[in-house]
Amino acid sequence: MNGHPSNTKQQHPKNIKQLPPNHEQQDSLGIPSNCSANVESSSNMTTTNNNKNNNKKYFKVLLISFGVLLILGVLACVVMGIYALVYINKTTVASTTVTTSTTSTTTTFLPPQCYSYMIINDTTRLITAGSGSATDYGLFSTSTLVRFFGAGGTQIATSPTGGYHCGSTYNGWYAGALPSFSNTVSGIMCYTDNSSPCTYYNTILVTNCDSFYVYDLINPPNNFNDMRYCTV
Repeated sequence: MNGHPSNTKQQHPKNIKQLPPNHEQQDSLGIPSNCSANVESSSNMTTTNNNKNNNKKYFKVLLISFGVLLILGVLACVVMGIYALVYINKTTVASTTVTTSTTSTTTTFLPPQCYSYMIINDTTRLITAGSGSATDYGLFSTSTLVRFFGAGGTQIATSPTGGYHCGSTYNGWYAGALPSFSNTVSGIMCYTDNSSPCTYYNTILVTNCDSFYVYDLINPPNNFNDMRYCTV
């Protein structure tokens, strides 16, 4: 104050404290020093939990996929089983049909007259043969089973021939319908001359023996005209 510089020392306030370092500041502010460690630990736990959740989701997906594949496999087996049953049934039906067809064919028998008959092989009976005085009256005085065979013709003519052929005057031809396999029918025999295609007639039986015919022949209508069964 007397003009001398003051020797008074600059004093710091007693109650002012120096601020500590950051972690000390946190301590001074009341924040626990292990808070950051807890935050890091929490973050690690969250990551672990996420990984576990992801693993669970992946396992669920695998489980669902396996279940779907298993169901598809079962369905495929069922479909294949049904297809096998249908195929077996079709094969059985086809086999039964073939067997039935074969049986029906082998059980069809020819009638007895196809195995017991008289064979006639006479070329003078052909419709291409000339006239004559031959007659069948008396030859078939009783019903006779006849098969025409060989060069003399294999069946009775089935259309009018006109007279004076077959070694006779009145030529016999069959005017009825021929039978089907193994059947026998009754038909009209006509005897013709040049005046009419059916001047005289009688009835005979004809049997179809598959590859040939057997005729049940009787006498012509009268014995005073030369009448004869003509062949082709």
